[in-house]
Amino acid sequence: MKKTKDVLLPPKTLPDGVTAHSRWFEYKNERIIYDKIRSIRIYAEVQKMTMNFVPMPTNVSTILEIYLTNSSDKIKMKLHFQRFGFKRKKKEEQFENIILFCRFLEYKTFKNRFNHYLKTANSDVLFQYLEQGIFKKRFDIFKDGTIRKNGKDFASFDEEKYEITRSYKKIHFDKKKGFFGNKVLDTSRDEDVFLFVVQNAFKLSFPFVERNEY
Repeated sequence: MKKTKDVLLPPKTLPDGVTAHSRWFEYKNERIIYDKIRSIRIYAEVQKMTMNFVPMPTNVSTILEIYLTNSSDKIKMKLHFQRFGFKRKKKEEQFENIILFCRFLEYKTFKNRFNHYLKTANSDVLFQYLEQGIFKKRFDIFKDGTIRKNGKDFASFDEEKYEITRSYKKIHFDKKKGFFGNKVLDTSRDEDVFLFVVQNAFKLSFPFVERNEY
């Protein structure tokens, strides 16, 4: 008989196709061990369609990318949620399950991911951060709050120079003086670790501002 005593979360609280255990989770017959995860990225992918000029239900997919220790490969999970349409209550439950699972995964892997960023520090740099995108952008977060992108000045966590706010998986740096210089940093990769380190190091709290980014 198959043992099930190590199942950690009830199936009804998980996204479709996911089973969570105490030391690993399974997705599409693949077992992923929490202690082997060094980085995770969570972001939304929105697909809007029309038929005969009539808007159709909006499909929102939460994309979860998992990077394992000692590997350059990534595991990509696409967790679907239809924002509008029929069976509204069921759709809301699906969305809640996706959010719950992502937070659960962040909790189970936080220590590993935190230690991964600590290893990038030196006497001047608090940690290094790799932003996602077609071009890999490396950010050095300095202990004085300066941020450099690929070796060039980018922005700063100095609140006298910038108004700093958050939106979904992004940090916005709006320059207080001058008309140019506003910056946006994508934090979809390990956002929880990024915010924990930065907010504790610089004693900051970034207000969340809703932005229509779709």
